[in-house]
Amino acid sequence: MARQIQAIPLAAREDTSSGVDSRSDSAATAPAPGLPPVSRKKQAAVLLSAFMAIALTIGYDQCWGVFQEYYLSSSQDVLVPSPASEASPPTALLTFVGALCYGLTWAGGILVNPVLARIEQGIWAPTTPSTRLWRRRFLRLLTLKTITISGVLMMAAGFLLASFSSTIWQLLLTQAGGGIGGLILSPVIRVLLSSVGGRWTLRIYAVFSLVAGLPIAWTVPRSRLVSGSTAEGPERPKTHVSRELAMRSTFLFSVVAAFLQAAGAQLPLSFIPSYTVGLGLSSSTGADLLAASNAINAVSRVLTGYAGDRLGRQNTLVMTLFLAAGSVFAFWLTSVLTATSSASNSLWMAFIVLYSFSAGGYYALFPALIAEVFGIRQYASVNAFILFVRGLGTMFGSPIGAQLLGNSGEKATAYASIAYWDGALLAGATLCCVGVRWADGKGKGWKWIA
Repeated sequence: MARQIQAIPLAAREDTSSGVDSRSDSAATAPAPGLPPVSRKKQAAVLLSAFMAIALTIGYDQCWGVFQEYYLSSSQDVLVPSPASEASPPTALLTFVGALCYGLTWAGGILVNPVLARIEQGIWAPTTPSTRLWRRRFLRLLTLKTITISGVLMMAAGFLLASFSSTIWQLLLTQAGGGIGGLILSPVIRVLLSSVGGRWTLRIYAVFSLVAGLPIAWTVPRSRLVSGSTAEGPERPKTHVSRELAMRSTFLFSVVAAFLQAAGAQLPLSFIPSYTVGLGLSSSTGADLLAASNAINAVSRVLTGYAGDRLGRQNTLVMTLFLAAGSVFAFWLTSVLTATSSASNSLWMAFIVLYSFSAGGYYALFPALIAEVFGIRQYASVNAFILFVRGLGTMFGSPIGAQLLGNSGEKATAYASIAYWDGALLAGATLCCVGVRWADGKGKGWKWIA
């Protein structure tokens, strides 16, 4: 008699040796949910707010050369005694005022970014019963909106207090809080300085920054890129550079490149008005040339971003830095060493055009380059540290350039040492970006379009 055989289905055995459930694999391969949609109205509001925020903060820094030329002139009404009446005008110290304002704008990111990330992640949420009452109340007030509004109030207060300054160290304390903004502000500030003087110009700018900045700070949105939570609580965001990442050659080359580029890029903007006056042109012409430089720089950021998508961001960045360094030696230095005034003026105009165009490449490409080289997960930490280093570089380049200028700032021939210094800084930044290109290609495999 034949026995009846029944087939018994067998389930796949779970791989317990690796500690991963097979069911979790299918969950891991499931597509991640997309970001929530954003309406066109909110997109336009965010874009306009970001535009105005950059114009208010960076715009003032970009036109500091107009203030510096005014403070060194005999018609200024702020500093006592007037720097023009001194045997040794404090050019280097005045340059450091603008460099400190610009540098702290960038360097503060290494402190602000971790705070903002922890607020968005809810890591500092006052839900622990053991938290003291005063701390719970403080953490409830510590939101993105209150931080940005406080920044606007501090900036406006700084300009208002600067209008009562009479010494350079008071300017250092008050104006240290301080693209397109420079394009608009440079000629406007030049007109205000000539018509109402330095003190009322600072007061008007304080009111303007307050009126324009408060609506921007009030509408600051919550980031859509907030990471998820774990069983222990909110996932801790990566806001610090790890030791392993800090030892990578790509990171080291990027840090040095950021420092040298920031030190060299701000130098021409600090001395465009004063060198223009040294060539025999008017101070209003210097302010107009600074505004034209900012306008060309704004357009070049769009064009170099488009070129970076086609030719590779790293390739485009190296080429733009090379052009910036070459323009300093080929046109600015030649303008200083040329005896004919008409030829010097022509070379100076050519330098402003070529340098302003090439200098915009770094600002347009480097943020995307960070994500490309280090990965999007490391973007926040690397970008915060790079901005901090750029702040230090800004406070390093321009004051040393002013010290090299010495006491003969009214003569155009005295700017040769500044041109050599600026060209050396930008050439060093170019070599470091070549090092980033080489190290990244060595680690990931060489690609011609990168």
